[in-house]
Amino acid sequence: MEIGASSSCFYPMETEKAFLHVAGHGFKNIEIFLNSPSETKKEFVRELRSIKEAYGVNVTSIHPYESFGEGYNFFSNYYRRYVDACENYKRFFSVAAELGAEFVIMHGAKFGADICDEEYAERFTRLNEIAMDFGCFVAHENVVNFSGEKPEFMSLLKKYGKDNFKMVLDVKQARKAGVEPIEYIKAAGDSIAHVHLSDKTKDSDCAPPSEKGMFNFRELFTQLRDVNYAGKYIIELYSDGFENIEDIIKSAHYLERELKKVQTEMK
Repeated sequence: MEIGASSSCFYPMETEKAFLHVAGHGFKNIEIFLNSPSETKKEFVRELRSIKEAYGVNVTSIHPYESFGEGYNFFSNYYRRYVDACENYKRFFSVAAELGAEFVIMHGAKFGADICDEEYAERFTRLNEIAMDFGCFVAHENVVNFSGEKPEFMSLLKKYGKDNFKMVLDVKQARKAGVEPIEYIKAAGDSIAHVHLSDKTKDSDCAPPSEKGMFNFRELFTQLRDVNYAGKYIIELYSDGFENIEDIIKSAHYLERELKKVQTEMK
């Protein structure tokens, strides 16, 4: 299946078990959510790599468990903490390099960061340059109640990072923020490099995408096609939003049908 899934869908299942669960059910593009410090150790990463190689999967991205502290660590007015945090995040960049993941995903700071937006953009850009030395990028996600919720903030990060700026578009987070995904597409354009998919139903705000859902995936795929999106699509759900992995498999097949329709259309 070309449409991928995140190991985080099965949290709190242990990371290696969740990764194996997703890979073993035919998904070829998988995001790995690391959940504890020991999961950056060489022995553990070697175990993840053995699963990757055994099932022939592509690890699209790494999502650090420290996302809750990114505002405090990277974007406060205590600069030395930022320097130390950059050094600390080399652990995650090393994991990405070992697993061949192109992106390490960042939530960033909540609204009201101690530093101005321009300093934030400068710091993010420098962190991304460190990641690039490891062969990956830091990709900034649009998370509700965080700076990245605002499309214009993504435009600012793109201005500073230029061609090296990468954004993760999460439709769930856009929905929670009350922002249409097209607004992020207008703001970031071809800097959107990774997409998290979910749907909404009358019973759930984060459901597996399906014909019964309320989100127009064909429109999203068309909008991204028109800015030459070349990244992967990853289903990312909360574990209470579905019953079992069969729901996600059905969802992936539905999304692939919708994506194929868009890909065969003329611009």
